[in-house]
Amino acid sequence: MKLTTNSVEWFWALFNKGRIFEKMAQHPAILNVSDIVLGERSQMSSFAANTVLPGQGGQLPHLDYPYYRLFYPSSNPHIMDTAPPLSVQFVTLLTDFNMDNGGTAIRPNSHKLPRYPDDKEDFYKHAIQMEGKAGDVVVFAGAMQHCAMPNRSKGLRAGILQHMAPVYIKPFEAIMDYVNEDVKARATPEMKRILALEHPYPVLKK
Repeated sequence: MKLTTNSVEWFWALFNKGRIFEKMAQHPAILNVSDIVLGERSQMSSFAANTVLPGQGGQLPHLDYPYYRLFYPSSNPHIMDTAPPLSVQFVTLLTDFNMDNGGTAIRPNSHKLPRYPDDKEDFYKHAIQMEGKAGDVVVFAGAMQHCAMPNRSKGLRAGILQHMAPVYIKPFEAIMDYVNEDVKARATPEMKRILALEHPYPVLKK
């Protein structure tokens, strides 16, 4: 599944595209960080490839799911200020990320008090841009202000985004609805855990 916008390209349903993605998703280093930050039953919320082609303009600054303002109660818009971490993003660099090719910009410490970056100029003033080599993994909180930057180079910039969330958060993607049955059948204990295959809830099902 592919989605193209003026800013970036997305490739979804990676588990159905090869066993290498199953291996990546349950890498011990990724699961260890997820266990510590989100809990030992943390699950996969989204798994996709993100590409910025030459000339594409990147993204607007934003926060990741579930830090969307439309979910907050109007009577307490700062409810997330005291909430535990609700998502972590793992970015595996498929190409080098640098200042020219659209390396992700993040605003340090912005996750401590989650606020949507309405003032884009203020975001860019305080943001730093990711730089790394293909094969590196970058980890940041879903509540951190960030965005893909414009690609002014002659080559593409690509990464795999693994979004993890506590088991009590509804996942961003309906992964269980599209993952092939053979992927589920051969799932390791770790894979069963991140897919929440054995999660007992909801209790009333068809």
